[in-house]
Amino acid sequence: METITVQVGGLLLCLLAALKLLPSKSKGYILENKVVHARLLPVDSKHAFVYPTICLLVPLDALEKRELDLCGGVVFGYGGLWGRLTGLRPTPYLTTLKGTIRHKLEGVLSSHGFEKEDLDDAWMMTMPSFLGFEGINPLTVYFCYKPNGVFWLTVLESHVYILAVGKNEETPSKGFDHQWAFRRAFHVSPFNDRPSSAPPLPAVRVHLHLDNPADPASPGPLKLTALLKPESARPLSTVALLSTLARYPLGLLLAFPRILYNAYILHYQKRLDVFIRPEPKPPWGTTGRIGGVKWLPEGIFDAYARRRNEAFLSQRVEETNTTVRLVAGDPLLPEMVFTPCISEKNAEELIIRYTTPKFFSILFSAPSAKHALLMGSTSEALFTVSDEDIFLRVYRPLASSLPMGRRQRLRVYPIPSSISFVIPNQHPLDASGNKLVSYAILWVMQTMDDVESAIFRFLKARTVHDNEPWYREQWQRAGNASVKRVYELGSVRSLV
Repeated sequence: METITVQVGGLLLCLLAALKLLPSKSKGYILENKVVHARLLPVDSKHAFVYPTICLLVPLDALEKRELDLCGGVVFGYGGLWGRLTGLRPTPYLTTLKGTIRHKLEGVLSSHGFEKEDLDDAWMMTMPSFLGFEGINPLTVYFCYKPNGVFWLTVLESHVYILAVGKNEETPSKGFDHQWAFRRAFHVSPFNDRPSSAPPLPAVRVHLHLDNPADPASPGPLKLTALLKPESARPLSTVALLSTLARYPLGLLLAFPRILYNAYILHYQKRLDVFIRPEPKPPWGTTGRIGGVKWLPEGIFDAYARRRNEAFLSQRVEETNTTVRLVAGDPLLPEMVFTPCISEKNAEELIIRYTTPKFFSILFSAPSAKHALLMGSTSEALFTVSDEDIFLRVYRPLASSLPMGRRQRLRVYPIPSSISFVIPNQHPLDASGNKLVSYAILWVMQTMDDVESAIFRFLKARTVHDNEPWYREQWQRAGNASVKRVYELGSVRSLV
């Protein structure tokens, strides 16, 4: 796995703690930054670009008390998206759970083994919304302080990494105050296979190193580097914000177009294939992790499939005398437990651990439990089960003398012939629910996948081989996995 080096510095970051203790000082800053990206490997794909950005550096406590609102929240305000020129709100930050930004930050710290009571305040460096538009925030940083004003943690987002001062630190490079190196566990780029009167200018630099086969403990060649360096800082005020926006009228809107433009160069001119963002790595069985996980939100189809699964399990656990636990990879999501009302002594337990809400869509769209297990677990590694036999018993096909219905025929449509499982006439999740709605959702899921795949072909976009995210390609990989399993086991009988 590749290595990330993060450097934080500029002026001493402890100045931020001192600044918040002085009433005469500004409670927020407007930063004008220079962002530098450079890709060094592979050599034929070298590419670098520099562009200006503007962002805010604000303390969370003052922000969420609305002490930073300008002109009654019209020029800058907290909590909403519309009816203001610029603003910040909790929804896009840290997690998909509801609550304030500080509440979310405390939850993230707790899930990583830190005591939230140790957090006095955090200064947040981020790009605000502009006229209701929330662009891509390339990097949000939280500088966390303890009640005694001591700089404690650096939290990087969007992929949450928590870097503790004095823990696993390296000697910082010149011009930086703190430096950490750690193994990469997040998606960096779609082309990578994850007291003073001076204003604060906290710079952040990130290096991505390849593995070093000769010495696994040290980083290998530098593959990619990125630097966010504030060039100036002005106290947050109505006049200062309006004048900054006048100088950079599109500064808050151009991040995504710039990313697309440079992605075009890397893909079509430098001939780098697109590496679709992978599902996050689960934390099961790990200790002392510092983060690096961006948990994907639940889509509308995933939510529908989850509700169908919940209704099914509520009844099936009674019939099978089995307790079923659904454990999400996201540590902030609660565990779902389905237990029979009257549990016998020989009751069994099934634990399903899933990294993404797509698990529910796979259960709903696969023709049978065996198909779901093959594609979602064996091939794509999106979920694991504690016992395959119990999983197949819980999700066994419903006994039916009726011919195969339209929904089941639709599920079978993308399955390659290399997968020779028996197709039941009725799906276990089809016992309840509106038939028309279920059919419509299955059809839309497949159609949207086909349309997206067609757009890629039309644009002559190339993905890394075996990284295609569409159902047909995923089922093809599952078919290859089933053939490999037959070969390894030496028997077709194990698949039927």
